[in-house]
Amino acid sequence: MTIACYARKSTDKENDSIENQISVIRGYINNQKDFQGAEIIQFTDNGFSGIDMNRNAFQELLSKVRMREIDVVIVKDLSRLGRNYLDVCKLTDSIFPFMKVRFIAISENYDSNYKTINSMDLPTAFQSVLNEYYVMELSKKVRNSCISRIRKGEFIGGIPYGYILKDRFTPVIDEKKAGIIREIFKLYLEKKNCIDVVRMLNKHKIKKDKESKWTSAYVRRILKTEEYTGRRVSLTHKKDLKTKKNVPNLESEWYVDEYAFPPIISREMFEEVQKLMPKGVIHNVSEKHIMARKLYCAKCGKTLKRNVHFYCKNSYQTGEKPCFQGSLKRDFLYKAVLDKVKEFIYVDIPDNKLKFSFSDIAEIESEITSLKEKKAEIFEQLFNGSINQTEFEKQNSDVSSQVTAKQNELQLRRKTVALNTKYGSERPIDTLKRLYAADELTKEHMQFVKRINVFDSEHFEIILHQDSPLAVLCKNMDIYEEDYV
Repeated sequence: MTIACYARKSTDKENDSIENQISVIRGYINNQKDFQGAEIIQFTDNGFSGIDMNRNAFQELLSKVRMREIDVVIVKDLSRLGRNYLDVCKLTDSIFPFMKVRFIAISENYDSNYKTINSMDLPTAFQSVLNEYYVMELSKKVRNSCISRIRKGEFIGGIPYGYILKDRFTPVIDEKKAGIIREIFKLYLEKKNCIDVVRMLNKHKIKKDKESKWTSAYVRRILKTEEYTGRRVSLTHKKDLKTKKNVPNLESEWYVDEYAFPPIISREMFEEVQKLMPKGVIHNVSEKHIMARKLYCAKCGKTLKRNVHFYCKNSYQTGEKPCFQGSLKRDFLYKAVLDKVKEFIYVDIPDNKLKFSFSDIAEIESEITSLKEKKAEIFEQLFNGSINQTEFEKQNSDVSSQVTAKQNELQLRRKTVALNTKYGSERPIDTLKRLYAADELTKEHMQFVKRINVFDSEHFEIILHQDSPLAVLCKNMDIYEEDYV
């Protein structure tokens, strides 16, 4: 039996330390007779909110649950597992029962082994709702505190390039950087082009911060920063606590301070620049192609820019020479990636004659359990003197070999069941076969590619995901149970 102890603490101000939670869980385990001799694994997340389910240790725990490596999950209280009622219910009512994992929340006296129905009881469910309500109310208090501080004149977050804070309420001009700000506005009015401004700055070796170079994106941001006129507009957006997305506030909720900063440029100069700035949203073409966010220059680390083919955008951003001359031909790259992905996914396309069911998996799991019990008997015989060391080593080696063989067979059966379980329009096996037979690279193929590093117009490195093709596919199809049965 393997027991997972999970502990979480969100902030240093929270009283319930990781150490205290683990101590409570360990004490509980020691008092349970059926847990004696069990393997205990600890998973701890420090500095993570309960609303966020993408916690490192928590995701590692779920991964082991799905691989059937965990038998029992224990937390000090339900709020450690999560503070979102729906997320907690999904785990306790769906994932854990399907994986036959026993779940225990000590403070709530909740033990899934002693529930007569496959759902939380009312007190436990209510406690989970309270946990979610607690974090929402806490977030609202923090937000209201920030709003109050902003209205008092304090500066929450960073201040624009060109200023420094004398204290919480008093920004002052950094004269050296302010001179650069004025020069940027002046150059733009002369050149009417961000890239020309960038070339001038980098040509004269004017540093942005430490050794970093100027880019057209950073110059554009400066030219649009109204704070340089002294005016500051705050509270234009708020963050949705569940979706984590910024939502626009009504203009009536904005906080406007006309004299928040000592001005670096005049209002007239700022408005004149705004009239010359390109209107509308500037779209990055590279975000639209199927390799978006995966194609990088190996030298500077920036994503490649696409016109007809792909090229390093260092020259476009900094006005300097690109990392490599010419462009990487699209057809040449796409063919190489398609061949690499086909080679990768072929290993997870088994013989069609292999067909297993959930009952077959249960059967072989039972056989493995019997073999492990046999190993325990052999150890007991050695301890009692019924067999000598030589006989023990021989018998133990034979049984261990059988266990390894059965575990390999079990892995094959699990994979086959996952591939042949239908989800939506097709089974994962059908998806893999379709992608393998394709003559053209698609976005579906790109889910197996982690990154492509381009060295020059002819040489590049294709880095695939470390997980198996099936694991990647099932994760993207939101399949849990059959993938890790």
